Amino acid sequence: MSLFGYIVYYLYVDNMILFGTTASVPPLGGFKMKNVMKKLLFVFPIIMLSTCSTLEGLLDTISGGFSTDSGTSSKTTGNSNSSNASVSSSSTAGNPSRTTDKSTNTAVTSPNTAGNSISSRLTKNYTLPASYETAYSYRTETPDQDMKNIPRNIEANRANNPEEYVRQVVELINNSAKNDFEKVKKAHDLVALLVRYDAANFWSGTVPDQSYQSVLRNRLAVCEGYSIILKKFCDELDIPCEIVHGFGRGVGTSPLSGDTPNESNHAWNIVTINDESYLIDCTWDSGYMDGRVSKQRYTTDWLFLKPEHFIYTHYPENARQQLLTTPLTAAQFGALPFFKPKFFEMADNISVNLQKINQVDNALTFDFITKDGYWLNFRLNDIKTGREIQNRDFVQTDGTKKTVYFSFPAAGQYSVNIFWWKTGARTGEGCGEFVVEASSANTVQYPTTYSSSAQNLQIISPIEMPLKKGSNYTFKIRVDNKKIVAIISGRTFVQLTKEDDGIFTADFEIPNNINELSIGIADSERGRYETIAKYAVN
Repeated sequence: MSLFGYIVYYLYVDNMILFGTTASVPPLGGFKMKNVMKKLLFVFPIIMLSTCSTLEGLLDTISGGFSTDSGTSSKTTGNSNSSNASVSSSSTAGNPSRTTDKSTNTAVTSPNTAGNSISSRLTKNYTLPASYETAYSYRTETPDQDMKNIPRNIEANRANNPEEYVRQVVELINNSAKNDFEKVKKAHDLVALLVRYDAANFWSGTVPDQSYQSVLRNRLAVCEGYSIILKKFCDELDIPCEIVHGFGRGVGTSPLSGDTPNESNHAWNIVTINDESYLIDCTWDSGYMDGRVSKQRYTTDWLFLKPEHFIYTHYPENARQQLLTTPLTAAQFGALPFFKPKFFEMADNISVNLQKINQVDNALTFDFITKDGYWLNFRLNDIKTGREIQNRDFVQTDGTKKTVYFSFPAAGQYSVNIFWWKTGARTGEGCGEFVVEASSANTVQYPTTYSSSAQNLQIISPIEMPLKKGSNYTFKIRVDNKKIVAIISGRTFVQLTKEDDGIFTADFEIPNNINELSIGIADSERGRYETIAKYAVN
């Protein structure tokens, strides 16, 4: 007899005994419903546990009864990270934020389905960190040396005996790590260093087995394999870890390509340390896609990244896995600009609510603050022609505060690429992109600026060009580590005077016989001049 049959028999016979007879069946109205309800409360857990192998499965089954999710599973083949390469609306609607209940610090989410379909299968609460200080101390951009140099006796088992390899690596991690953060960092580093993105199979649509054994043997994976192997290490380290499926703004996506956040194409992880949840993407920390070729490059950009920054590139199927108090809808996610983790490390307090696509008249200006020792550079491109537009963006510096100006030469669409630089470096790296749609033309241009050895350089005025021949301009330049600032026109040098406030100043009439002039800085009058800015003259 089935379990269900035994339960029915138990309720049926026991009620007959309660009525004092075993020979006849009492009418339905003769059942003592109070006793029946007591017995139902007893047998209900038996029914549920008989279909759920674990307590977690039981909770999922119960909560699933109140879910409107269709229950369809995602087919994720993997999405690699792509290579680095005044707004009319000031609304902050859709801006991601991480706020928590003050008493429990738990992300309490309620689906917002206005105009979109957010997954309502919310089966788990996530407790968010009160502080990211400890977690962020492990975002070092430096790989763990133990994981970089796995002993040969352990490495020998990787392809032939993956199970033993995992056991030995876990033992190595447990013996060397001081805490669970370091354990996860080590596991993350091993995966990011060891595994290469399987670009060939990704592009051909022939993604093979992504089990951790297969990934270890071949050292190749798409995002599913990366997330599976990280979970395997965390499981063996006794650190809760789950795989998250959703949409990633990786290779093939751009502000104009159109997001499809309800179509999963990526996988990543959530780990729980000290009962607090953190997001990780090992795939994107292992490298990037250059065209159709995978490039290996280790980073910690996506290790323990704050959810309010993670959401700019990752949209999970399960709304709660955003780890945001108020989950974004698909439309709100789709309106976010393409900002990468380095953007949030380098820039803060942006004065406007930038969107993926921003409508303006013919100019855009906003303020931001940069991390000490770093700066942001911008590149403006005409989307129709694909060409870079010169002298149409300018960054004015005032200590850590920066103001960026954009002037659009015609009505149309423009992409703005953002690059972060270390002060004194000759090259930068992409960290963001957004689009501007201008409705009219602007004739204003800005001077060409150059990298130099100047410290705390600030070009105060003039910042617009072309300069007019025969017109007078007041030049104001601040630079902390140079003694000479000069206007240079051909063989003519006109020094600026350093005022009490530290600003170099000069009133200068533009000659009628020149077409351009430069600003140079030097340590002495006879020293070598570095050009910091160049102006067109007409």
